[in-house]
Amino acid sequence: MRTIRVMKHSRRLPSMFFVCFVCFAPALAMPQIRSQAPPPVTSLFSSLMTQGQAALKAEDYPSAQAALEKAIAARPSDVDAHYLLGRAYGQDKKYQFAAQQFRETLKLSPGHTLALIDLATIEETMGHFDEASAHYRQALKAGPNARADRGLASLLSKQGRQDEAIAALGRAMTAAPDDEETRYQLGLARMQKGDCAAAIPDFRAVLTRKPAHLGSLFNLGNCLNRTGAREEAARTLAQFQKASQDEAGRVGRRRRAYFLTLEADGKLESGDIAGAVKAMQEAIGLNPEDAGAQAMMGQAYDAAGDLPRALASYQKAAQLEPGDAMVLVEIGRLNGKAGRIADALSWLQRAARLDPLMPEPHMLMAAAYQQMGRTAEAAREDAIYRRLAAASRQTPAP
Repeated sequence: MRTIRVMKHSRRLPSMFFVCFVCFAPALAMPQIRSQAPPPVTSLFSSLMTQGQAALKAEDYPSAQAALEKAIAARPSDVDAHYLLGRAYGQDKKYQFAAQQFRETLKLSPGHTLALIDLATIEETMGHFDEASAHYRQALKAGPNARADRGLASLLSKQGRQDEAIAALGRAMTAAPDDEETRYQLGLARMQKGDCAAAIPDFRAVLTRKPAHLGSLFNLGNCLNRTGAREEAARTLAQFQKASQDEAGRVGRRRRAYFLTLEADGKLESGDIAGAVKAMQEAIGLNPEDAGAQAMMGQAYDAAGDLPRALASYQKAAQLEPGDAMVLVEIGRLNGKAGRIADALSWLQRAARLDPLMPEPHMLMAAAYQQMGRTAEAAREDAIYRRLAAASRQTPAP
């Protein structure tokens, strides 16, 4: 999943995505090519996708749905947009809308394993067990898949077929012996069958690898109680309580960072650059491993004229989320602004490979090649930019 970015309440495209491409011009002047070119267009689709992903990650499902619906209006045949919109509806318990989007995903990409599994999960939730089973099994035809195995086992368990569920999870463990979630589900199935003695080693194995796994802590504590190990059960359930509190704290910090990012976007829009930088520094302190926050930090530093810190923040965002083409464009632009033309080209080429429909990398590559005296390559990139930009303008606005 391309993952990350913001906007909660605003219907406008957030300022962080209105990339200042003209800032490239001092380092990469190319009047021969750009003088007649149409005005640069922002990558509306990429911006909406990153907004939707950020909102989805922050559990702001209405905002995720709004952004992703607009993304689909911009690119109706984009598989990722339909799939993510299905996820946003599903997490919001709007199961019929979610199922519709997963089916659309499968029309566009019939072998889309994640859509098959998520659609199966919805069918299972709605009591459509035959349909759910068919989707899980179709997903498994593509090869071993722990999520599909777990889903099928869950379905078998709901149908009272505990032995078959345990057998399915055992096969999944053979295929992926290090998968903690499958091992947890195997323990859970054994516990539900009433075999806590067999379930306890499964829960312990998960906790060896993930000591704060909440489900394993809770169910291990319960199984220990059932088998008479009261003192160890009490210690385990106390660990569960502490781990639950720690997780709640992490979720709270992530959500606070998300809203600080929204606040920073508003401050950038109103011209309060110092306020935006301050808000984003607090957000990064709360959630330094969030790629969207690092990208917004980069924009705030860029607006403040702090090129080295802006570039460092965008590079951190790229490390955290290598598949975000818009971040790569920004890194390329800032390298060009600093006069590092070869580095700029490298980042822009990566962005173009990630999103072949995005115009901006080609516009900036044309400028870079022109600056280097490579006029044929500059003309080629300018032609690509014009074609993609024209296609973007022809797409009806959402």
